[in-house]
Amino acid sequence: MEGFIRQALAEKNYALAVRLYYLAILKELSLSNQIKWKRDKTNREYLREMSGQKLAAKFRETTLIFERVWYGTGELTEPIFQQLEPKFKTVLNEATTQIRTI
Repeated sequence: MEGFIRQALAEKNYALAVRLYYLAILKELSLSNQIKWKRDKTNREYLREMSGQKLAAKFRETTLIFERVWYGTGELTEPIFQQLEPKFKTVLNEATTQIRTI
């Protein structure tokens, strides 16, 4: 997934980079059994599954950011992306750490 994110960034496609980060987070949460991934599941369903878990608040924040970026009409600029990217990296790293400790 990292290669695809790097490619999106090289193409300055910041909205796609956010989407790829979000998909990577879903993958890691699924691998750590914090969610059960299904193709037709909504983000709201994932949020309900995460309720009460350690990453719930951070996952909620990244979900809202993803939805605003991907489904919104505004343009995501590089400076704004640089402010958002650490949030996605934090959740992704913490979700990955959960897998290693299970």
